[in-house]
Amino acid sequence: MESSSSLLDLAIRTVFGNIDKYDKEYVKIVVEPVRQKMLHEVFQKADNHCVTCDGQENINDKLWAILPCLINSKLATKLDTNDINMRYCKCSELSNSRFQELIRSLRSLTPNLKELKIEVTMQVKYSLEERELASISQLKNLAILKICNVQVPLLGILDLTRQCENLKSISATNVECDDLLPNAALREDFVYVNIKAFNARYPGQLLLKMETTMPEGPKYADHTHYVEFRLIVRPRKIRHLILPQLFAKKLKEIDFNCNDLEDMEDMEEFQHFPAIKYARIDCANKSAHVLRCFMKRNGESLQELTLSEIDIREKITFGEIFSLCPNLQSLGLNCCTVVGNDAPVDGMRQLKEFEWKTHESEFCGYRKGCRHLYDEVAFSSVLSAPLLKRLYFELPNMDFSDNATVIARIERREILRNLKRLLSLHESSTASASIAIVLVLCSPVLYVVFLSCTHCSLFFKSSKVDS
Repeated sequence: MESSSSLLDLAIRTVFGNIDKYDKEYVKIVVEPVRQKMLHEVFQKADNHCVTCDGQENINDKLWAILPCLINSKLATKLDTNDINMRYCKCSELSNSRFQELIRSLRSLTPNLKELKIEVTMQVKYSLEERELASISQLKNLAILKICNVQVPLLGILDLTRQCENLKSISATNVECDDLLPNAALREDFVYVNIKAFNARYPGQLLLKMETTMPEGPKYADHTHYVEFRLIVRPRKIRHLILPQLFAKKLKEIDFNCNDLEDMEDMEEFQHFPAIKYARIDCANKSAHVLRCFMKRNGESLQELTLSEIDIREKITFGEIFSLCPNLQSLGLNCCTVVGNDAPVDGMRQLKEFEWKTHESEFCGYRKGCRHLYDEVAFSSVLSAPLLKRLYFELPNMDFSDNATVIARIERREILRNLKRLLSLHESSTASASIAIVLVLCSPVLYVVFLSCTHCSLFFKSSKVDS
């Protein structure tokens, strides 16, 4: 037994040391009688390498070189390259060519894979090109594909989805995006697409996730297809805001920050998203030009809009927002100064929720000394929205000059007839508290909270709270 063990060890060392000199098809034939045992020993050698490493041997590269000769299973349904990748040895840097060689072998080595995760370290620039993608596309039972830290072209991803008909979930962190995709098409049964762009760090690359099942949650319930786009790292150029057309036409949600945009004033018009419903835009206390371009092109179909850090110098008004976005059901303002208390009733026919917060806390984007803390603001015109159900404001410097008129209109049931929830958290006079009292007495409001008022704290709650 000891002799056979030493012979096997000798065989492993010989194959390891000379793998690039041999015909690998011949190696497969020779090692077949002991292939399974040899595979086990190879992994044992890799596991123990960190203890015995002398820095003289790139064992990771050699490990990946020999694996195509040892892995051969029609029964295997899962493969994770993390299980064969040595992360903690500085002397074991896997080359891109060796990495690609193993991926090209998968169609013959493990033809019945259902789940494949391809992940490598970020020390080397790894990529999946035409031949590697062709190999993966031959895995006809593949249902789940994850690609991490490996560059892959968007067109290749789309081709994969069409050729692997059983594919139900695909995600990739470094998708190289080329907007010039004349024949590109998204497989119709991929109903959910999540796109995150790194832009500034990885220009032209996307993090892409596509699923054949819709996520749970009320936001997705009424949609047959849902595409959302978020820029994780703030874009530097307006071209970084452009999506490939096959995603743009189905985009439902977008989220981006303008803080680092260097050429925002050069934008002539925003890309059109005909199906857009939800948007979160942070103007970063800079120019609101990009925001205006976005609303002019895409405001008509918006249902929910959340805006942050709009400076008073930009002179954004309620009239402008609601005239460009007349179908809003929800408007949220975070650390914004909107001037002009001029919200038009015709532009608020669908509005059900309104929220405006400017507060000084560790969670505030402006932090201590925020200029918005001192800007006097008013929003009484928004109270005329006929369907308004929820109202939340946290504003340290509110203009209550028309308070008597507002209270009189509430008493006559002209406004806020459908209000169900009212929440206010701020330091202010009792003017806003008096509005709360009138609301409870004169309207069907079911839930009212006023906290931290200068003269009083009010809390009203009905047993019939509408969530």
